[in-house]
Amino acid sequence: MNDMKVRDFSKRGDAIPVPDLVRVQQHAYDRFLQLEKAHDKRDRSFGLESLLKEVFPIESYDGTMRLEYLYYKLDEPRYTPDECRELRLTYGRPFRIGVRLHREGVDEVPEEEIYLGEIPIMMGRRESSS
Repeated sequence: MNDMKVRDFSKRGDAIPVPDLVRVQQHAYDRFLQLEKAHDKRDRSFGLESLLKEVFPIESYDGTMRLEYLYYKLDEPRYTPDECRELRLTYGRPFRIGVRLHREGVDEVPEEEIYLGEIPIMMGRRESSS
C-alpha cells in the first residue's frame, strides 16, 4: 500500500513567545488618545488628533463660515467601573472638542467647547475572584 511517513511537528512549540495581547491593545489605545500629554503638546500627526485635524475645518456651502478645530479633551469618568456594571453603561470619559467659528464680515471669533459623547475606556482584564 502507501508507505508515506507522516511527520508530527506538534511538539516543537511556538517559534516566538505570544505577547500579552491585552497589554498590546491597551498600549495602542493609549497612544491613540495621547492622554498623558497636554492638548497643546500632542502629536497632531497621530491618533485622534490626526483624525480631528483631517475632518476640520468645516466650511459652509457658500464659504461664509468656517469651523476650526482647536483641541480635544477627555473629562474624568462620571461613574466608577462598578457603577457602570451595575447600571449597564459603558465605562467612558466625556469627550469634548474646542472649536472656533469664523464668519465672513465679523471680527469677533467665538471659541466654544462642544460635548460629542463618551469615549470608552479600556480597563484591561478583570481579576477573577476564586
